[in-house]
Amino acid sequence: MEIILDPFNYVKDVLSSNVFDVVKEIKRESIDIGKCNTEVIKSFIEIPPREEFGDLAIPLPRIMRSCGINDMEGLAKGIISRLSSIKLLKRVNRANVYINTLLNESEYANVIKDTLRHLGNKYGIVKVSKPLRVVVEFVSANPIHPLHIGSGRNAALGDFIANLLESVGHVVERRYYVNDLGLQVAHLVYGYLILGKPKVPKGIKVDHFMGLLYAATSIILEIRKLKSKAEEAKKSLDYEEYSRIMTEISKLMSDLQSIRDKIPDITDKLIDEIMRRKDPEREVAELMRKYEEGDKEVVKNVREVVSLVLEGIKETLAKLNVKIDKWDWESDLIRKGLVKEILIKARNSHYFTLHKGAPALDFNKVVGLKELKRKLGIPEALDIPPLILARSDGTTLYTTRDIAYSIVKFREFNADKVINVIAIEQTLAQSQLKLALYILGYEKEAQNLIHYEYEMVNLPGMSMSSRRGKYVTVDEILDQLKIRVKEFAKERGTDIDDHEALKIARSAFKYMMLSTSPKKVITFDVEKALDISRNSGPYLQYTYARARSVLEKYGRPIEWDSVDVNSFNVGLRRRLLMLIGMFPSIIRYVSKELHSEDLISYLNSLADTFNSWYDTEPIIRESMGGVRNAKLMLTYAVKVILENGLRILGLDVLPRV
Repeated sequence: MEIILDPFNYVKDVLSSNVFDVVKEIKRESIDIGKCNTEVIKSFIEIPPREEFGDLAIPLPRIMRSCGINDMEGLAKGIISRLSSIKLLKRVNRANVYINTLLNESEYANVIKDTLRHLGNKYGIVKVSKPLRVVVEFVSANPIHPLHIGSGRNAALGDFIANLLESVGHVVERRYYVNDLGLQVAHLVYGYLILGKPKVPKGIKVDHFMGLLYAATSIILEIRKLKSKAEEAKKSLDYEEYSRIMTEISKLMSDLQSIRDKIPDITDKLIDEIMRRKDPEREVAELMRKYEEGDKEVVKNVREVVSLVLEGIKETLAKLNVKIDKWDWESDLIRKGLVKEILIKARNSHYFTLHKGAPALDFNKVVGLKELKRKLGIPEALDIPPLILARSDGTTLYTTRDIAYSIVKFREFNADKVINVIAIEQTLAQSQLKLALYILGYEKEAQNLIHYEYEMVNLPGMSMSSRRGKYVTVDEILDQLKIRVKEFAKERGTDIDDHEALKIARSAFKYMMLSTSPKKVITFDVEKALDISRNSGPYLQYTYARARSVLEKYGRPIEWDSVDVNSFNVGLRRRLLMLIGMFPSIIRYVSKELHSEDLISYLNSLADTFNSWYDTEPIIRESMGGVRNAKLMLTYAVKVILENGLRILGLDVLPRV
């Protein structure tokens, strides 16, 4: 007996193949198979907006347009006649321009029963026929401070994408790009060195301390620069400019005081050290140059500082239960000569130019730029300025290094696709990257590089800036969530240890990051994240635990041959059966589109329906054996689906909540 892996898709296959047969009967002349075939017809089939209309609807106008049919009446009659003889369907009727179909619950239940019985806890995860090798680069936060809440969204999204692709059979490598080059790291290292490599104060996590040190150094350097500008404005009698600068200095002093409240001695010493130096900006630039050139002492110091920050970041990722397979240091691209190779290739390119004296690639020289943008998935309306390849002092820029890194990701893993989980504000840089790869001869890489963009995360009443030391860390959010989890447990008369509280807390956090489209801004709400009654990570965990508990209390295997398939025609039972049949199709769709919010929306509907049903009908105490086994089948399916769904989302599967 052939096992149907995807019940809902099977129903759509049955409908589309029969409709196509009707089309062939009407269209006795040749059919344009490219526009009119079973797959095209299947793509037209919809779920009606209201349950009373049926389970699936066939839109007649779309089929007529695609297949070149003019007779709607003939098409409708042919489809109704054909589908009415199918046992899988209980009702077929026409409603204006739609053919609505209602599934026969008994027949459909038999299909789902056989699939569940055969696949067990693997139900819903249909493996792809041609697995790909995929690199997912995510988090990649600058190693100058702890992971803030925005990086937490990145971590949750990247983890979800990797879990999802692995679950359906793709081979995935998770990579983190360590941005150890550039001004921000140089500021942190500079502050660290002029303080004589200070020890991390007790009670402060190492990356949190480094974040404060980075912000303090950046602010003091900025104040020093502004004071010089203020003097110039005063001398030139430009009092309006002088007033503006002094206002800016006042704001910076306020931010610096906030940091001083946390590390007073270090902040005071840092102020003294930077203010007494003749040209700290030049020293920072020299530090950057020497690091890029590979000066041994400078390399040792930078690596020491960055490694300390990464130590804290790795600890946070472990709390989130997010793993990274490979940590790629940006400076290694320079050491291996890959960036130099790209620069030479760019200079020899037809698209090379000097833009304001700096070496650059001019994309306006590309013939058919509009078509190329479309080919690479770049917004047509996006204006693409020249890509600057290096600074005037010869040091490279991050977009140039990104070109080299993209090639590395494809080559080292022999990747078919590379997915970069990067904030939406990097859309221009990622578009420049794709175009640069393409015009430099890396066409395959450019076409298979995906920018998975996401929006920022807001917290009520707070604006964030890492340069000013103003951000909320993932560690702080998790701690806050853990406290609330323990309070909730206490209110319910139970006790919960730190480890279990963390599992619920991180699942609540990840759910909040994944339940909204990545293209939408999130406003994070702790109370909403922990709402056990609806639409939250703990709610899904609780529903899973409830279904599992029912099966554990029953304590015996389901008697599959005794399942009464005629008992699924009752309200919530029927709705639950329909949702269960859809799970494999949901996973197929989500694995192509990478939409976490669609998976969560489905799981919420499943959990809502199960909980409503659980509250209205007995399961174990059902007196009729066949009906009891049918109810246990539904409960088992909900448990399996939630378990698989939670794992894909990166949420913890807990036996009890």
